[in-house]
Amino acid sequence: MFNPFEELQAQLVRMESILVRLQSIIPFLQDQEQSLIGGIELAMQTTGLAKSTIYNLVSSGNIPHMKRGKKLYFSRKELEGWIQDDKHKTLQELEVEIVRVETDRFLTKTAKASH
Repeated sequence: MFNPFEELQAQLVRMESILVRLQSIIPFLQDQEQSLIGGIELAMQTTGLAKSTIYNLVSSGNIPHMKRGKKLYFSRKELEGWIQDDKHKTLQELEVEIVRVETDRFLTKTAKASH
């Protein structure tokens, strides 16, 4: 007689096996992605900028790069960090920062007045 619970159990075992294999692959894929180094094409793909813009940024020293002989190299991780460093804060982030600064000022004044 067919037992639907046994079928469910078998499917769960197969799914768990797949998840275990995927979990073992994820660190490898993350390392591959983070350590990727390439040429101007990688810089264009990562930043979305035109080749001429990237060359201008390299010549002005405003983009992270490496040079070996006449060849330029870029690290995807460094380019992503460079993009995030220039991030504009959201209104909410600015409001949180204002509250933090005002709280620090208040606490400093309170501490000075109590001494």
